[in-house]
Amino acid sequence: MKTYFRTISVIILFIVISLTSLNIYQLEKSNRILKADLTELSDIKYGLFNVDVWKEKIATIITKKIDELEITDKNREKNKQKIIKFLEIVIKDFEQNFKEKNRKESLFGISYKNIGADTFSVFSRLNEEIPSIADKVLNFLEEKENKDKIKAYIISKLDEYTDKTFQKVDYSVYDSIHIKYNAKNISDCIIIINSKREAMEARIDHNNYLILFLFVILLVMIIKFKNTSKFEIISYSTIAIVLLSLGITLPMIDIDARIELMEFDLLGESLSFKNQVLYFKSKSILEMANLMLFHSDLKIFFVGLLVLSFSVLFPLCKIISTILVLFYKKLKNNLIINFLVFKSGKWSMADVMVVAIFMSYIGFTGIISSQLSQLEKISTKVSILTTNDSDIQSGFFFFTGFVILGIFISQMISKQLELKNTKSD
Repeated sequence: MKTYFRTISVIILFIVISLTSLNIYQLEKSNRILKADLTELSDIKYGLFNVDVWKEKIATIITKKIDELEITDKNREKNKQKIIKFLEIVIKDFEQNFKEKNRKESLFGISYKNIGADTFSVFSRLNEEIPSIADKVLNFLEEKENKDKIKAYIISKLDEYTDKTFQKVDYSVYDSIHIKYNAKNISDCIIIINSKREAMEARIDHNNYLILFLFVILLVMIIKFKNTSKFEIISYSTIAIVLLSLGITLPMIDIDARIELMEFDLLGESLSFKNQVLYFKSKSILEMANLMLFHSDLKIFFVGLLVLSFSVLFPLCKIISTILVLFYKKLKNNLIINFLVFKSGKWSMADVMVVAIFMSYIGFTGIISSQLSQLEKISTKVSILTTNDSDIQSGFFFFTGFVILGIFISQMISKQLELKNTKSD
């Protein structure tokens, strides 16, 4: 009766863990798309490093400053004096440049143009007309139509300068994300994606808690029940393969560095940039191995081959070979099977891989946090708030679960083989 209960329990655990794992994979896949889209929209190339955004912000400030320029009875005289002082400087500079140029072009240092200008008091008369010119300038600025023309002129020159100086930003991916979520603007699009992510991550958390609960029950059963049948070992091994599959296909670490807030003053107006992604990477073991295996550099290819071998191939082949030996004892004499089952323990470094990934996470987090803190100290006139959102992801925990379960399975199989040898003796 106990054996029957154990068998049913193992079957139920296997089915529920397998279905939950499949559900987690599908949810994580959808969540990765949402996260990638959100990261793309927040990329710094569309914000702080985007000339179009700067043009828009500067144009807004210029428009505001011109609109704020109001000529009233109280400030008219003050503004007039400013214009008069400016015109006096301009005319004086023009007179000096005019006479200097004519002296260089004159014969024997005598310039008839300079003599004529002095004789007819050209520049003196200009200076006398300065107050009148200042009044005309003020009258010009009082008319709204003229203000609009000034704004249009300055903005057109700003567009002309930026078009000649900076490369245009490719908005194809950016626009496709807007279309995908049917959003009116970037703010609406970010709100839509965030709401979808919150719902998705809540479902993922529920499934993760469920599979953690089932995993604990599984370990309790393995520890409590000593005499393990072949069927149970096969079931546990299959569950281990399921965990390994999730561990190598789901991201292990998210490296995420961003500027949360950057504020500074420009022409007396406050400018700010929020949530600017500096760097983001989220890769699984298989994705990293695939990138390295297809790299042109032979060294990187070799590293990719090692990662794939020690994290995937050796553990998987060891489990399959061990199951085969349980049913076909003669396979112990096969050199490859014998190596995988009895001698590959020191070569299958999945446990070392877990520690290496965790230490890499700590290292990455420390380096990124240090660099971001240096960025915040660049200038006292610019307020910068940086964040390091790097985090360990589900793939790491599933891979760790596979390693833990693999240790217990190895012990069970060793006992089974010892029991067989004892009976045969």
